[in-house]
Amino acid sequence: MLLANTAVVRRLSPLLMLLATFIISFATSAAEVDQFSRPPELVLNDSSAVIAAEVQRRMNLAIKRANRPAPHLKPRKVQRVPKQSRCSVPRLYDSMAVYLARPIVGQIESYAESVADNDGYRIPLNRSIYRNFTWPQSPSLVLSERVAAVIRVGGEEVGTDKMGHFFTEGHTYFEMTKHLTLPVEEAILFGEWTESVYFGAQTTGVYSYADLVANFNGLRFWNRILALQPDPLLLSMTRPYVRCEDRQWVPEARFSWVEYVDSAWNESINCPVFRTLGLLEEVLTQAPLCTKDKLPQNRYGTLEGRLFNQAGLAVMPDYLQPEVLWLQREPESLSGQTFRRIKSLRERFERWRLEKELQLLESRRFEAKKNLNKDQS
Repeated sequence: MLLANTAVVRRLSPLLMLLATFIISFATSAAEVDQFSRPPELVLNDSSAVIAAEVQRRMNLAIKRANRPAPHLKPRKVQRVPKQSRCSVPRLYDSMAVYLARPIVGQIESYAESVADNDGYRIPLNRSIYRNFTWPQSPSLVLSERVAAVIRVGGEEVGTDKMGHFFTEGHTYFEMTKHLTLPVEEAILFGEWTESVYFGAQTTGVYSYADLVANFNGLRFWNRILALQPDPLLLSMTRPYVRCEDRQWVPEARFSWVEYVDSAWNESINCPVFRTLGLLEEVLTQAPLCTKDKLPQNRYGTLEGRLFNQAGLAVMPDYLQPEVLWLQREPESLSGQTFRRIKSLRERFERWRLEKELQLLESRRFEAKKNLNKDQS
């Protein structure tokens, strides 16, 4: 564990230790993708049909599960249970989540990774734009070396990590808005906060706007299962994926990626920002090209300011810092004193990161010098 050094532990305040432990505990949740280092001559096959077929297969399995009696309703000696369900909405959503919204690494994300073995590409960490990141600055990315693969979905290339965001974080958005009976703002703020803390900036150093686009489209997917509320993008009712017939759930419409995936899912178009200037400078040494002019303008309306990075590669702005977003989410629970304390805690943690990085670099220089002297002798 990164905090095992007792000298370090003594120097950290209890609150600073809490934040560090919190971040590290989520380290395996966060992954990044490098779409800037794409081999220029590479031609990818379209994987949308095969992945959509896997999604549909899992949706069909979820429907079968939802039509069975819940475990606590299984027949007993003195209990009768109807052979047919009564189209339980909670049971359907729960079954869909079981098959599609696994935490950490989702089922479809894992499946897309296997598809990428033949029809995608991977940029290993040591050849990616993140190659010079150090573990104090980017613990989950550097220690796990987990860089997502890239596949083609229709006319767009996307990271396989976006499949996890689409289904799992999209499901969280759906629950956060109580199945879209609450404003979408609740979900957007939550997504921004998680991206600024344990899904991005504090664990990998990278704040991904493309992740937020995948999250939002995942919300649209979960709403369309029964289509009980208007689509939050189209602002109109849509045909559901599932309907109730003779007290049984049955498939109604087939899943397709075409209505969800666009160029804003691509990290080299909807470019990330970085927690610190130092991280940005390390990335810029690789001369990445951000083609933000290819963003799907006017598709997301007023949400574009939240989901798109129109500025290109940059340092994460202050309004996306965790304490600022938390104040927006829970204004009544965060006093001015608590706000300042959290901000101070984050800044102290950043100074600790920098101190550890300098120690790490000094240690590497010492080892290099020692090895050189050994070779000369």
